[in-house]
Amino acid sequence: MLASDDLEGSHPALRTPLPTAPRLTSCIDGESAAKDRSRKTRTRRGGSVGYSQSMDWDRIETAVDALMRTVQRFGYPVDSESLLALANEGDTRWRTDPEALRNQYRALDLMDLLQLVDKPDGLNRQISDSGRQLLQTTPLVHGWIDRDDHRVQVWSEMEMLREAAQDARPLAENTFARLEISSWRQFQAIDISFHPRLTIITGANGAGKTTLLNILAPHLSWSAQLVSSGRQEAGGDLNGHTSEVGRLFYTNGARTSIVETLAEGVHISALQMPSQQHVPGLFISSHRSISSYQQLQNLPARFSAANVLLNQFAGEVQTRYSGGSSQYPPLFRMKEALVAAAMHGYGNQAVLPTEEARIIWEGFQDVLRNFLPKSLRFRELAVKNGDVIVRTHSAEFPLEAVSGGLSAMLELAWQVFLRSRDAEAFTVCIDEPENHLHPELQRQIVPALLDAFPHVSFIIATHSPFVVTAFPDAYVYALSSNFSGVVTSRRVHDLNSSGTSDDTLMSVLGLDTPLPIWAEGRLKLALEALPPDPSVDELRDFRDKLVAAGLEEQFSAALDILRVDSTRDSDKQ
Repeated sequence: MLASDDLEGSHPALRTPLPTAPRLTSCIDGESAAKDRSRKTRTRRGGSVGYSQSMDWDRIETAVDALMRTVQRFGYPVDSESLLALANEGDTRWRTDPEALRNQYRALDLMDLLQLVDKPDGLNRQISDSGRQLLQTTPLVHGWIDRDDHRVQVWSEMEMLREAAQDARPLAENTFARLEISSWRQFQAIDISFHPRLTIITGANGAGKTTLLNILAPHLSWSAQLVSSGRQEAGGDLNGHTSEVGRLFYTNGARTSIVETLAEGVHISALQMPSQQHVPGLFISSHRSISSYQQLQNLPARFSAANVLLNQFAGEVQTRYSGGSSQYPPLFRMKEALVAAAMHGYGNQAVLPTEEARIIWEGFQDVLRNFLPKSLRFRELAVKNGDVIVRTHSAEFPLEAVSGGLSAMLELAWQVFLRSRDAEAFTVCIDEPENHLHPELQRQIVPALLDAFPHVSFIIATHSPFVVTAFPDAYVYALSSNFSGVVTSRRVHDLNSSGTSDDTLMSVLGLDTPLPIWAEGRLKLALEALPPDPSVDELRDFRDKLVAAGLEEQFSAALDILRVDSTRDSDKQ
């Protein structure tokens, strides 16, 4: 998160004001006219899109003025949404105007950045001493914010980067733009910007990949528990107090604080997002269901809408994830829906066909032809005696008889396909899609998802080097911990997407070596037996030992280690 220095006396980010104060109006008033003179213009620079004019500062400054005069009226902290509603005098048009909405949240950001307001409870705002002094001494007129101030420049550049990223998205459906977490649980500093198509979060077990996805999960109708151990601080009882632990930015320009309700001891950590926005999408957990064969007892009398089918399937997954049980496994729900689609999609002499059923029956098969591995040679689905039959060019078998890996791919494709029936563009979070998949399928699953659903944004947490390198343009973030266990994120800019899995394991996932532990031990013993400056004959004997130990392919790497050690010794001398 952006840090700001204390404002004292002259307020270094404020310019000398003009002598008259502006007329206070609703912040939406005049927005359309301002767009024509202040809208950024797009220019081509070497084939890329550049931005000449930055932001609508007039409208932002007017919004800050209205918000400051509103927060001044209260002697206690006020939540962001109430503050915005009151500052706009009940006019809600700004919420549906993307540029006006963006300017409103930018105004709140500037108030925080310039320390014109305080957040005593980490959640709500009240006017600060600096803000009160500003209103008493400085008319907030055009140009009162010093845009040359370093803090304002950094903030402005980040805003324009977010807006440029949004303009690069193929469709305008709202999704996540950036996640910042600071000093919460094991996280010291997390800063993740989301790619329009694919964002990868990777790291060791316990680094916090799933936790970061779970922060996004409430937007996607997924309930995940975040357990915290609590912390003891000076000042007494923490129960009920709140602390801001991060912020979440959206592509529509809105942003929300992420606030933890503090408690003593081990407890369910309740995170609040007071300005949470609607993000259409889907959350797919790492939990993969195990389904045994179960015959349909009753054929569906009617066909349900796609969103109902998805809710039924996701409900079974959520029940099992939460430790519960139900009569029907998720795969049974998929079979039930497919049988209904086949029955009602084409009708007969007595039953009229249902178009939506036909689209789902045929559309899902089209997705599978692109999504399932080519080696399977998938041809079609069929219904026989109430069972769904998978037909390939060489065999056919019941849906429940597919392997664990293929079952996982079928369930994944089914959920994303059903979600696509309601929205062309949406966001899908997937935790460890590589579970149950052979390495060859791990190589294929992400490219297959991107091809099958070209307008979907995917956010994936993974351990798999094949998933990490699946898409050359993806944003890849590695979570790593220091000696004290504190976790930070880093964007992997030098990722070799065409490298081997061993390269990825070492350069991204932090392994010292991809060798098995027994092989690493034998190689270490062989290296220790070598003299500091081995002769040619000694190197030949060393290679023979590696061959005998089954490590002949490590000879080149061992020579590199010797060179490094030799260089270190010469440096010491």
